[in-house]
Amino acid sequence: MQYYKMVSDGGPKRQNDVVAKPRTKVKDEYILFEGTAINNWNNDMTFECDFKEGYVVTEYLCNVCGWDIFSEKAIRLFGDLISNDIQLLPIKVINKDTGREIDKYFVVNIIPFLDALDLENSVYDYCGDDLSVIKYGIKEEKVGRHHIFRLKDSQFSAFVSEEFYKIAKKNKMVGCDFLKVKTG
Repeated sequence: MQYYKMVSDGGPKRQNDVVAKPRTKVKDEYILFEGTAINNWNNDMTFECDFKEGYVVTEYLCNVCGWDIFSEKAIRLFGDLISNDIQLLPIKVINKDTGREIDKYFVVNIIPFLDALDLENSVYDYCGDDLSVIKYGIKEEKVGRHHIFRLKDSQFSAFVSEEFYKIAKKNKMVGCDFLKVKTG
């Protein structure tokens, strides 16, 4: 099976995408990078978008927290494929000027944190005691049936299966891109 690192597809082509910013300070931005269910989510969490800065609404919403935020459309696309691997946390995303909600969005809390980093097929360096991965290799046998996951050694990156990738490409999912990962 082929795997991909999911990334925001920002850059010159996507410079008009909306960027969501939390309306109030987030207490713990890193809570979504622990691989555990969140029981005390603020269901009234609101993000704002300034349409003077970007006006293209995407399915994978760029945001200043670095969270994985999917539109309701994206959730429907991936449905049962990822439902056992995620926790959906509702948020409101509004136009800063009008106060109107632009679309239904969910923060995607990715639960599987797998010990699947394949150092033999990765390009990496150490910064002090910290591992810094430049190109990822993944041990396929450690992934099992997960279609979206994080690695224990790299909790800020989201990885997806080939099936997820194909659905995203077929449906022209806007806002994310995929970097092919070497599988060993």
